[in-house]
Amino acid sequence: MTNTHDGEARTPEQIAELFAIAGREIEAIEQLTGCVAQLHEVQAAKAQLATLTPAEVRAALEFRHGTTLGEAQ
Repeated sequence: MTNTHDGEARTPEQIAELFAIAGREIEAIEQLTGCVAQLHEVQAAKAQLATLTPAEVRAALEFRHGTTLGEAQ
């Protein structure tokens, strides 16, 4: 067993788990990078949607409604 800074003992299993957690750092960074990229894409889409005219919004909603109905049949 190994003592921690506060005097508590850690088992080899606990230490192995700490290594496993620390070893996932790159995976976590890659996931975060992907999430940030997706967030930028969402924000860009929202910015473009904000510039649409009411007629464009109506046409898109009608298209989506028709597509949804077509898929249900």
